[in-house]
Amino acid sequence: MNEKTVRFSETESSDIVHPSDANAYGFVFGGHLVSLMDKTAGIAAMRHTESKVTTVAIDSLDFVHPAKVGTILTIRASVNRAFHTSLEIEVQVTGIYPGEKESQLIANAHMTFVALGEDGKPAAVPAVIPETDAEKRRYEAALQRREAKKALRR
Repeated sequence: MNEKTVRFSETESSDIVHPSDANAYGFVFGGHLVSLMDKTAGIAAMRHTESKVTTVAIDSLDFVHPAKVGTILTIRASVNRAFHTSLEIEVQVTGIYPGEKESQLIANAHMTFVALGEDGKPAAVPAVIPETDAEKRRYEAALQRREAKKALRR
């Protein structure tokens, strides 16, 4: 199974917050935002594994700044690390309201996906090759998060 760089499967998508995506106060529903994050992360996972995947966990989901109706959202996802049949994807959502000069961090999370074989059972995934210093830091941090989750389960 061939190793792949982080860059190979990086995924970016965009959306705009419509009134039907917002609560009574005019800010995007958290659930709508999570759906966008899950789709973008899932695409990154599928690109990396070249197979079907399923979400198994959403960790450290933080809603950092509210996004009001009309905000243009950018959702970025990249693989931090691959394990035997699973992989951790980092997702960041930024947003900019028309007329504003700078985008703001709206939300971020770490999501775990499992690759599925033709039989629907977990399948091996290619390793990740971190190239930049930031990718190497995220690669190591993914292992620490995984080990911490395992320790909590015991």
